[in-house]
Amino acid sequence: MRKIILDTDTYNEADDLFALAYLLKNRELFDIKAITIAPFKHSGYSKTVSDSIDDSYDETVKIFDYLNISDKSIIYKGSKDYLINGYNENNDAVKRIIDLANENDHLTIVAIGCLTNIALAIKNDPSIIPKIEIIWQGTNFLFGDNKDFNFRQDVEAVKTVFYSKVKLTVIPCSPITSNLMTSIYELKAEIGGKNALCDYLCEKFYNRFWGPHKRWPIWDIGSIAYLINKEWFKTMDISCPTINDDNTFTLTEGHHQITFVKQLNANEIYENLFASLTK
Repeated sequence: MRKIILDTDTYNEADDLFALAYLLKNRELFDIKAITIAPFKHSGYSKTVSDSIDDSYDETVKIFDYLNISDKSIIYKGSKDYLINGYNENNDAVKRIIDLANENDHLTIVAIGCLTNIALAIKNDPSIIPKIEIIWQGTNFLFGDNKDFNFRQDVEAVKTVFYSKVKLTVIPCSPITSNLMTSIYELKAEIGGKNALCDYLCEKFYNRFWGPHKRWPIWDIGSIAYLINKEWFKTMDISCPTINDDNTFTLTEGHHQITFVKQLNANEIYENLFASLTK
């Protein structure tokens, strides 16, 4: 059974909640070793980066409670600032990532926030690099601009992970998981009233930081779907790009390979998500 860590900024967006619930609803398929809490900060969140860790921890506990999972010991608080700001504390999440990597032959880390926790783990113990695989809900360096939230929060963390030569799959937010568009009307029709968790997810989808929102992508479910069935995705391998000082990418030849998701089947993913949340 595949051993999994989910690294998530749970309080940031409803998509993190959907992804967490999606994974936990399919826990018979995986050996979930840890949920590690990643930092976040944006204009819609008035508190500090450090506060985001506590808020995301509490939100993760809430999803566990909706699913009647009493053991919260696998939830670990992570970094209270970014590498790009000089943060270098060996927090609970980072220590747990390192310990689990050293305890297991192969560990998959699904990162649906910024890469700070994982980058710190790699910096603090580079010996874990051949023992882990990272699936990152990340940035688009093949076409379009490079302004994805998970990238721009901590560019130094991205560089650390990319240049480490760790086994890495990047699932770009735009224009790949941006295709996972849905509406509050579809959600209420498919999962509304099915259980308390589904009703909570509908509420969180609609009432975002920036006010009520009728239509929006649930980006992060793509990373969980990729674990469940890679047949729903098309990928390509490319040479690891160089990240420039202005945060643009330069494509390369001859560097280590990174897997890049270039297409997904939104219909298959949503069908499975709805079945999972309502089962």
